[in-house]
Amino acid sequence: MHMMNELISVPVAAGTFAVSAGWIAVISRKLHKTLKNADYALMGVLGAFVFAAQMVNIQLPLMPGTSCHFVGAVMLAIIFGPHVGAIVLSSVVVVQCLIFQDGGILALGCNILNMAIIPGYTGYFLYRLIANDNPGRLRFYLAVIAACITGLMAGAAMVPLQAEISGVLSIPLSGFMLTMLGVHFLAGIVEGLMTAAVLAYLMEVRPAILMPQPENSRRAMSMRGVYISMALLTLIAGGLLSLAASDKPDGLEWSYAERPDNPDFEPVVKNDSKLIENVDRLHGEYAPMPDYTIRASSANETASGAWTSFAGVAGAFVTMLLVWLLAKLIRSDTKNIV
Repeated sequence: MHMMNELISVPVAAGTFAVSAGWIAVISRKLHKTLKNADYALMGVLGAFVFAAQMVNIQLPLMPGTSCHFVGAVMLAIIFGPHVGAIVLSSVVVVQCLIFQDGGILALGCNILNMAIIPGYTGYFLYRLIANDNPGRLRFYLAVIAACITGLMAGAAMVPLQAEISGVLSIPLSGFMLTMLGVHFLAGIVEGLMTAAVLAYLMEVRPAILMPQPENSRRAMSMRGVYISMALLTLIAGGLLSLAASDKPDGLEWSYAERPDNPDFEPVVKNDSKLIENVDRLHGEYAPMPDYTIRASSANETASGAWTSFAGVAGAFVTMLLVWLLAKLIRSDTKNIV
């Protein structure tokens, strides 16, 4: 659901960046005295996992012309709370944009808002409303899936609104909105199932990550074991599964730009801004690994799939490092909280 620059105007880009940056600044201040040193490692590992998982596009059920990928906003919010979740996923989005040209650089504020902030908070509060403090297994799964569907659709609904405010839509807002919500309803189901699977695994091996446990509870996997297992899943997703990812456009691209299942489809966005055109060109020239691969030395050369694996692993590592550095920065000047 990464927006490209063509979907927005420069004023909307500036406004959403200000909102996103302001929100991150506010919650960072809130976390200044409450973020625990013990959370740093798990934040970094799960940030890396989300980065790698987002590289694996899956063909969307019932819609063979499009695909979806994991977002992770609700998962991170349930594990850490929505504030930390937003920090971690914002780090993922920044790495994707600056290094891999995934999402427009002017649309960075939109992508943080639509992917990290709105889905995380919306999904988290719905999850808490349904699950309460100690849900049974069925209620837990239903809460997770409902939260993911709602959170993803809430974020998706922002895209047509931002495009409409920018004045770049060539069709009525209602048509684009209905398409986006329909596609992301299905994507939300996939997101919910994947989120439930990860949370169920963590609940099985280390229940205390998700909820306090009594002292006499059964022996759980050590945190080091959790880190190692999630790191292995990250390597598998970023290094191997990314090679088998669907090449179909994701839900956003399918909604406005291209539809392999409908060759006559015409893009519903028209943006003639020269500034955005120049920014796109510069972004493409200076992003180290655009589209998660190395630059081909000639127009007829195709980069090896090994570079995709490298991008998945390297991007996950950079994300983990960025999350850890941000956590240290947020907690600077305070005493250790265990």
